[in-house]
Amino acid sequence: MPRPASAYLGTVTPRQIGRTSGGEDATPAPETAPSSEVRSRHELAAFLRARRARLTPEQVGLPARRRSRTPGLRREDVAERAGISTAWYTYLEQGREIQPSREAVERIARALCLSGPDHAYLLTLTGHTPPSPGADHGLDPRLLQSLVDHVTAPAYVTDALTRVLAWNPPAREIFGDYAAWPTERRNLLRLLFTEPRFASRLVARDEYATRVVHTFRDRSDAHLKDPAAIALIEELSRQSNRFRQAWESTDVRRAGTDTLVAHHPDGRLTFTMIMLQDLGPAGLRINAYLPADPATTRAMETAGKPPQIGRAGAAGGLE
Repeated sequence: MPRPASAYLGTVTPRQIGRTSGGEDATPAPETAPSSEVRSRHELAAFLRARRARLTPEQVGLPARRRSRTPGLRREDVAERAGISTAWYTYLEQGREIQPSREAVERIARALCLSGPDHAYLLTLTGHTPPSPGADHGLDPRLLQSLVDHVTAPAYVTDALTRVLAWNPPAREIFGDYAAWPTERRNLLRLLFTEPRFASRLVARDEYATRVVHTFRDRSDAHLKDPAAIALIEELSRQSNRFRQAWESTDVRRAGTDTLVAHHPDGRLTFTMIMLQDLGPAGLRINAYLPADPATTRAMETAGKPPQIGRAGAAGGLE
């Protein structure tokens, strides 16, 4: 049974989010639902405290302390290692309304020995773009692009977090121009549930979106260990009731069939969905859509891609 989105906060409770470690006063969380910005600050504060507590002085080359009441490093230890003031770092752990520069965030990440998903999560919480998703899957982005460019049907590559890494012109015609969104927004789940313009020409867009959620949910055990996945689930659960309902649904069946139908000026294009998954350590997936009937095959052969259907991703597209 899928876990509710709130379960992905792990051991961090709302009570812990509303206070700082070490018994210091902090503004408690309001009784009403906080804004996404306030929640992000609280999540950042909890994350910093948790990562600081798991480090010992010996692990970072500091002398051991006797009978210390503070688990892990002290705030002043982190601040000194990061080259920032203790007061300023304390404000971050208290969820104060400050915006650290990327340079300061990178210093804090090094001071806390963060890498991989933890590093990316810290950048996301502080409003900065994590390193390109193409940088951590071990494959040259040009190779991925060349791979989909050799497919005459719509095709794109995603990673385990559904970030879109490469796509071909036919995919752009069917789903929309991925390049119209910045890299940090170029995530299949995020686009489907927060960007109405994306994939607006699909006949059963909601059904397709639910299917993507269920496929993503198949990896939920791995997502529990990935801060970036937790952040994505929490973000979409706050922003989209449809995502939250699909994620928490007890229905384990795939939504609909393996067929995708798209609007076309002369009728409809019908494709059979094919997915090659778990290619490499980053969980890369090749998603391809093969012509399912003679009319679609002819349309693909005529132009090498589906004919133009207006401007890709244009507002006011077909519902």
